Amino acid sequence: MKLALTHTYFIAEDPHEQAVMKPYPPLGLLYLSAWLKQNGVPVHLIDTTFSTYDDLLGELQRIRPDILGIHCNLLTKMTVLKLIRYCREHGIIALLGGPDAITQAREFLDYGADIIIAGEGEDPLLAVMRHLETGGSLRTLHHIPNLAFKETSGNIVHTERQASKRPLDAFPWPDREAIDLERYLETWQKHHGQRSASLITARGCAFTCKWCSHSVYGWTHRRRKPEQVVAEIRALVARYAVDHLWFADDVFTVNKRWLQKFHGLMQEAGIRLPFECISRADRLDEEMVILLRDLGCYRIWFGAESGSQRILDAMSRGVTREEIARATRWCQQHGLQAGYFVMFGYPGEELSDIYQTIEFVETQQPDIYLTTVAYPLRGTALFGEVEKDILADKGWEKHLQRELDIRGRFTRDLYDFAIKKLASDYRNRQLRGRLKPLHKRLFHWLRSRYCHLQIRRLAGHKT
Repeated sequence: MKLALTHTYFIAEDPHEQAVMKPYPPLGLLYLSAWLKQNGVPVHLIDTTFSTYDDLLGELQRIRPDILGIHCNLLTKMTVLKLIRYCREHGIIALLGGPDAITQAREFLDYGADIIIAGEGEDPLLAVMRHLETGGSLRTLHHIPNLAFKETSGNIVHTERQASKRPLDAFPWPDREAIDLERYLETWQKHHGQRSASLITARGCAFTCKWCSHSVYGWTHRRRKPEQVVAEIRALVARYAVDHLWFADDVFTVNKRWLQKFHGLMQEAGIRLPFECISRADRLDEEMVILLRDLGCYRIWFGAESGSQRILDAMSRGVTREEIARATRWCQQHGLQAGYFVMFGYPGEELSDIYQTIEFVETQQPDIYLTTVAYPLRGTALFGEVEKDILADKGWEKHLQRELDIRGRFTRDLYDFAIKKLASDYRNRQLRGRLKPLHKRLFHWLRSRYCHLQIRRLAGHKT
């Protein structure tokens, strides 16, 4: 049977990414492609990042697959639904995977999807292909773990959920030759003067943040041998002239001994490339910061999320304000940038918590920060806690999960003013002590004051 894989992300439909222009290829699909080919299953990988939906349909008409594997995430649901309809019309088996698929299995299957893979995709997808290639039915997949499908009766079956115990180094490296990786590298070169590639050193996250999805790997964490990671980096440099890296791990600094070994191997190989990674303030110490700097790291991202310890505890973040502040100081003292992810609107957050967050980010002065307003993802502890209070103006087929609101919170307008006030207070502190430009300091002071008044005006309005 002929299999095609796609991810349905189009950079032309993402204004935020168009402003940033730091695209990376779909590593998950590249891993699947490499694994299937290693096991004798041909696969056509359709990379949509730089194309359009019409281009995707053109490829499907050219390939004429029997099965279409579709990666589904937070941004791509509407295109996934269009593809499911296309598959139904053209007699193609629609197989879904990715972080959003299994948590909405009933809806996707009722909409017309045939099979949904839960968790890590390599083994279940290979087993499905073997089953179908030997004449097995779509309705008799009961023996394959980590699937959801419909029986002939229409009953939805969820097979046994099993966490993968396969060592990560048993998987081949991502099948980067299956796509036009040069297009990504040229985009980075054009906009940032670097040829950047992404890779992972681990899969999964064992931490317990309530708003974070664990639908793919559960609460497991498996790590590659540092020797294998160094070998992959060497290959990226030799084959693609890569000169910048993004380690896409959920938490890069979980294991200090691993980092020490990796540091030594990279020094032996004579490789030092600039890179970014994600850490946790409680999984970092000053010695690790120095190791990261020596490796070439120039920016570490932290899930600061809130300046209110009460809200951090409600999120089950497992970190303190003091740990975040200390990690920030270590980074900046040793020449690394500290990046924050900041979240407003977590259930139970009051005005005092919002102002603590604004004050915390202002005083800590991370080198960069990104903000979001909390939304409940299916399958998370947060979703379970607020499910009865979730508000959706449109039906499931017409909304994305990030568009969901929660009853009892402040209005989105208030959070927008909080984000603007944070931006002005943050910038104004940077400008303190400078005689010029006075007009910018005045602008940010006035905007901060205006936002404060608007927040107070809106404080009595809740959803």
